[in-house]
Amino acid sequence: MTEKALLVVSFGTSYAQTRERTIGAIEENLAERFRDRTVRRAWTSNFIIKKVAKTEGLIVDTPEEALEKLAEEGVKDVIVQPTHLSDGYENQRMMEIIRRYADRFERIAVGRPLLFTAEDRDAVAHLMPQLCLGDSEEDRALLLMGHGSEKHPVPVYEELQESFAKAGIRNVFVGTVEGTPSFEDAKALLDGSGYKKVVLAPLMIVAGDHAVNDLAGEEDSWKSILVGEGYQTEVILAGLGEYEQMQNLFAEHAAQAESI
Repeated sequence: MTEKALLVVSFGTSYAQTRERTIGAIEENLAERFRDRTVRRAWTSNFIIKKVAKTEGLIVDTPEEALEKLAEEGVKDVIVQPTHLSDGYENQRMMEIIRRYADRFERIAVGRPLLFTAEDRDAVAHLMPQLCLGDSEEDRALLLMGHGSEKHPVPVYEELQESFAKAGIRNVFVGTVEGTPSFEDAKALLDGSGYKKVVLAPLMIVAGDHAVNDLAGEEDSWKSILVGEGYQTEVILAGLGEYEQMQNLFAEHAAQAESI
């Protein structure tokens, strides 16, 4: 056991088939970058932690449990890197936990969520058309589905849309399942764009239930609504965590982690 650790904090997922391609891949990328640190996993969703324990026998620590174990093992220096998209409810709750454990370590530093600063959002805005549209990006639109939240709204999705506009990218539109901008907001922009071919993709770390059902499902999904209105659609069921470019952004954030 080294005296340095890297704790990767995710919301968690019960989709076993995509878990290691997303959360696991981010963790592996970080482990490769930070070979002098012990890498540990923690999830913030107690519901998912209990579900995977029951259905798969997979035991995952909460952030509290993970930090407690690291302190008891004599770790002195900890970097915490969330795989969250924004500084929303889950990230803020994580920060509250970390602050409670700050005096248990000589140093504890925290990396940014993926879309934390304007520069972060600009970087992702430049990547998404390349990752999802490739060389034929000019004749198709890209519609991204974020999660969003009605209870704990954050402006990051509107800000990402602004980053696309600032970069002169006119064929990418952002909507959310549970917040603002809504699907209707994003669809209004799409309708006014003139594009009839559209690629749909999740703006989420893991392509889980929302991506499979709300984005790509057969009934009442974003895809089915667009098909019903004459759009030619293609769905990419890949979470952001599957892309090496996104994994690298998280590693950069961990390298820039700031002590608390």
